[in-house]
Amino acid sequence: MKHKGFIILFIVATFYLMGCSCPNCNLPTPSPSPNPTPPSSRTIVKSPTPYRIHVVKRGETLWRISKRYGVSLHDLIAVNHLDDPSHVIAGTRLIIPMHMIRKDTKVKVPSASTHSRRKISNSKQGFIWPVRGKIVTFFGKTKSKVSKGIEIQAPLGALVRATQSGKVIYSGRYGPFGNTVILEHSNNFSSVYAHNQKNLVKVGQWVSQGQAIATVGKSGHADFPNLHFEIRKKSKAVDPLIYLRSP
Repeated sequence: MKHKGFIILFIVATFYLMGCSCPNCNLPTPSPSPNPTPPSSRTIVKSPTPYRIHVVKRGETLWRISKRYGVSLHDLIAVNHLDDPSHVIAGTRLIIPMHMIRKDTKVKVPSASTHSRRKISNSKQGFIWPVRGKIVTFFGKTKSKVSKGIEIQAPLGALVRATQSGKVIYSGRYGPFGNTVILEHSNNFSSVYAHNQKNLVKVGQWVSQGQAIATVGKSGHADFPNLHFEIRKKSKAVDPLIYLRSP
């Protein structure tokens, strides 16, 4: 009996151990989950930069930059907080907001202005800023008047310098402009400096570019020290910001 019981136990154990070979007993193999996309191959969507940087080149004017991007000159000065546009030197980084830029940034400049600028570029000197300061009145129509030049707020007594070499054709008082100096330059250009505290040159005198010709004042109908500055082409006033180059 013992022998018979041992045989039965052996047979049961054998079937139990061989159970894994039974086709009905196989456990389902889980399907492998898809491999996640490696981080390096994922597409990362970047937000577009809301502005563009323009590095000012030597001799480049703010007006030229504004026309290149189709941005208002006044907006360009305001966005970059240029209290002193006369000191935007080469290498200065200007912010150009993308929403202000025209889709076609290659804006053609009117032929007349292009012709004038070509003559200026051919000149060895060009036009420099007569004084450093904040522009408080721009060229053209304003809410209260029409300005034939720009008005630059500057410290009382600051030196006013010749924008280009030329001959003094007027030095004296000129109605509401007070003490005024007018210079005659080459290529039918002339420049006007008004509201001066004191004129430092006389009629007929030849002056060099950058030479002191007056001091900033508030003579005439000026409420505070400033320089009224004009550039004229064949006696016609033009926007000085078109011609004033960066240092």
